[in-house]
Amino acid sequence: VHQYLARPGCYIKSSYGGLGVGMGEAAGVKLAHPDRPVVLLVGDGSFNYNPVLAALGLYQEYRLPVFIIIMNNSGYMVMKFAHRMHFPQGAAASRDQFLGVDITPAPDYVKVAEAFGARGEKLEDPGDVGPALNRGLEQISRGKVALLDVILEEMMPVSPPTGS
Repeated sequence: VHQYLARPGCYIKSSYGGLGVGMGEAAGVKLAHPDRPVVLLVGDGSFNYNPVLAALGLYQEYRLPVFIIIMNNSGYMVMKFAHRMHFPQGAAASRDQFLGVDITPAPDYVKVAEAFGARGEKLEDPGDVGPALNRGLEQISRGKVALLDVILEEMMPVSPPTGS
């Protein structure tokens, strides 16, 4: 995602993928640029590390229309990748059983957003991406928070070569 969006003055890449800080950073960007749309792209694992309820409450109270797009692969995939990278012969990797990396059962992120007056939507069909993005951008142009829960397939990066 970063390679397609990064343009000076238009894009801020959060440290650690927004792990615990993305929603606060998005609020800061919106406060600094109240007339520009702010879109937070965040994985579901990183989203869950954020103070979600406090941030949604802040957005609502101070009328900070941020468009939150959750790239939802139902887990903390960076942790799974790290296990495979650092311990390729370990028990978890050899058995393909990783503890604490799956987000199941998954929260209903749409309902959480709606509890704070935001418009939430769950997206499962890739053909609906364009219209869903337009609905979210329309929502924030009206001064309201939007959340799009985009369901993805699990995609693991290629494991680094072992040996040498």
